[in-house]
Amino acid sequence: MLKKRKSKIISAIVATGLTVMSHPAIVYGASAGQVEAKLQNAGNIVQGILTGLVVLVGTVVGLFIIIKRMPAADNPHEKNEVYQAVGRVAGLVALAAAIIWLLPWVYGLFV
Repeated sequence: MLKKRKSKIISAIVATGLTVMSHPAIVYGASAGQVEAKLQNAGNIVQGILTGLVVLVGTVVGLFIIIKRMPAADNPHEKNEVYQAVGRVAGLVALAAAIIWLLPWVYGLFV
């Protein structure tokens, strides 16, 4: 019984050793270049998701302003206020999207 257990332990150690020696890339992990590329890819995905959220929120806010205030806007002054509000929303969406993409670039200049 003890011999079988000892042989199982030894065979497990030998198998683990052979695996480590024959496949070092799998066992030891990725290189620094691969990790950096994966992090860069993940950052781009996060930036894309944040940009999509900003555009979605801006679209919803713009439509809310148009639907809520435009039917009651009979005189030109009220219509002008609606158009200015929608223009502000569009400008803020563009600014937020630019910040999402430019901030990591500026950070990369100093690091």
